[in-house]
Amino acid sequence: MASDKDNAEQEVLTEEQRIALLEKKAGTNRIVLFIIALLLIIVTSVSITAISMLIIKGNEAASNQEVVKLKEQVSTLQTQVADYDERLLSLSAELPNIKGQISNSSNVAMQTMLIEQEQHNQKFLNTLRSATFDLAHMVPGSRAWLDLYSTEIDNAISQSQARVQRLRSLQSGTQVDQGDPFFGDEF
Repeated sequence: MASDKDNAEQEVLTEEQRIALLEKKAGTNRIVLFIIALLLIIVTSVSITAISMLIIKGNEAASNQEVVKLKEQVSTLQTQVADYDERLLSLSAELPNIKGQISNSSNVAMQTMLIEQEQHNQKFLNTLRSATFDLAHMVPGSRAWLDLYSTEIDNAISQSQARVQRLRSLQSGTQVDQGDPFFGDEF
């Protein structure tokens, strides 16, 4: 009987009724599938959000520790900079005193005295050359020792002039060549 009823219902339905019935089931299936897809999207979104929040929370703890360390480093650096500023101010205040001490030091005075001494030596050597020349003209046959002593006196004068030049370059602060500043290359 039940199968007779089913057969009767199946036979009673027309083509259009069957299509309408199938479309109704397909529409219902679409709605169910849409709801399942929507639930899947919501669950996926919530789980992604939860996972990202856990990751961010873990990173926040690490980044908070890094921020605390960086703040400590900044405060240390700021105190160092303040110390350097104080030292710089104290050294800047001492700088005029140091310059005065350098300008009044015995080195500058000694260099000036050595320059004056070399200039006096040059005057003496020039006088000696002149006297040797005059003496050679007074004594007959003295031409040989005049040439010998004139050469030695000229060498002594040129070495004295070189020493004066080196001393002046020391006073001005320019670079001094590596030669012997007081005795020259020859004796």
